[in-house]
Amino acid sequence: MLVRVSAFDVEIDSGTIALEPLVENLAALNGIQEEEGREYYFDNQAFGGFCVGVIITIKDQKSFCTLETNADGESVIQVNGLEEGNSIMDFNFFAINLANGIGVYQHYHQSAAISSLDKRFRTGVNDLKERYVEHEIAEETVRRGHELSEHAKYKIRKKHKSKAKVRTLVSRETLKQLLEQYTKIRGMEYSYSTLLPVIRDATPLGHRVEKKKESIFFSNPGIVATLSREIVAAVNNYDIGKGRVFVEDADGIRDVIKIFDMPEELWERDYDDVVAMIDRINISDFSNNAFLQAMVELFDAADYRHILRAVV
Repeated sequence: MLVRVSAFDVEIDSGTIALEPLVENLAALNGIQEEEGREYYFDNQAFGGFCVGVIITIKDQKSFCTLETNADGESVIQVNGLEEGNSIMDFNFFAINLANGIGVYQHYHQSAAISSLDKRFRTGVNDLKERYVEHEIAEETVRRGHELSEHAKYKIRKKHKSKAKVRTLVSRETLKQLLEQYTKIRGMEYSYSTLLPVIRDATPLGHRVEKKKESIFFSNPGIVATLSREIVAAVNNYDIGKGRVFVEDADGIRDVIKIFDMPEELWERDYDDVVAMIDRINISDFSNNAFLQAMVELFDAADYRHILRAVV
């Protein structure tokens, strides 16, 4: 079984909450179970400029099966019981660049998907928002010397309205499949990896331009199959390095799909090699292991630095 590492990004839509105070708050709540049997741990101190973490999924099974060969050379199913106090578990390590919100997430077959980390960030930003709201209401109550009106409280809540989203960064290879899940593709914004002569010639002051970003919006956003195919072709033909596609789902909810010129998987190793790197680590000091160190080093790898250190 292979353990793979993919890139993702954390996007926070808030006028009062930034990524660093959010992960600091998440780290203060280590071990919390967002859902039964799944624990979350964060550390924003171990690696300068990064927040690292691990999701541990504790399985409730008390036995497991192995295939053994008996004296006659026949294959036999052997049921084994766990020792008292032991549990079977899955692990998912991650690291986030606090400068741009781009991270790397480790996963393998049947381990927690990136949606589990998304769920924790959504809950975390809501919890922090409520703390900010309660704190400001209390401060304003003291300052004014009387209970605030519902309208005043509403204005404070509106000021702190926040949401967070964790999403896998989309490679060219998976873009078409993802876009086809939406009901509308409204437009896109993109930057070129290289300014080809035909692009430079069509650009005002093109001979002086180093980088170019463009935005386009479609006259018929409902032709999703056609637009998906043509967007992927344009990304490949015009050497588009990174960009955003503005989409809308069946419920009318608008979203943004980010595109990066990157492979679908940044790193992969055999499961047995990875578990050897995390053997006997103490969960209270989970960030002190060779595997997480290797994940953080990906941010400065020659092939990935332009993605993982990108200014977004």
